[in-house]
Amino acid sequence: MLGIWQWSLYLARRVRGWDMPKWEIHNKWAEQMGISKEVSVFINLIIDFPQKCQEFLDFCDRDPDAKIYSKGRPTHITIGQFMRHDSGRNKEYARKIQLKFLRQKGVEYIKAWYLHHILDYIKWWITETPSESIPRIEDILQAKRLEKMFGSSAKQELQTITNFVTNHSEEILQDCR
Repeated sequence: MLGIWQWSLYLARRVRGWDMPKWEIHNKWAEQMGISKEVSVFINLIIDFPQKCQEFLDFCDRDPDAKIYSKGRPTHITIGQFMRHDSGRNKEYARKIQLKFLRQKGVEYIKAWYLHHILDYIKWWITETPSESIPRIEDILQAKRLEKMFGSSAKQELQTITNFVTNHSEEILQDCR
């Protein structure tokens, strides 16, 4: 039987989405896609701990789209200061500013960003969806679900990632269990 503090920690991890694949899994599949470990580690940081990614915070300080406005005027506060774990998957403003930042770094960063979020989503799906059978990757990655998660303007990079994940579905599902 779980003690009260153990139960609280368990619930906090579930609610905050902490039950996600380890970074080693993210790095493994990024490498399988031909994405460097350096890029994968950077993406892990910006998605899971954006407030610790100084390069991103500096970008937010410079970019007018990242500014918070008050009475029509920009303040010294930026979106980057409010972003937390997985903000880019859940909040459109966070997704837009992260992708804008990553586009200037290159397509490898964008692909790694989508791959990270999709692996997190697969792990969440497996954990949260009660099922006796092994889920099919096609069921998990339905276009409607991806559109809800990433918006309707999902780019070609997203399609590349979903094709890759579909082609490696058995191994990815195994790693996400």
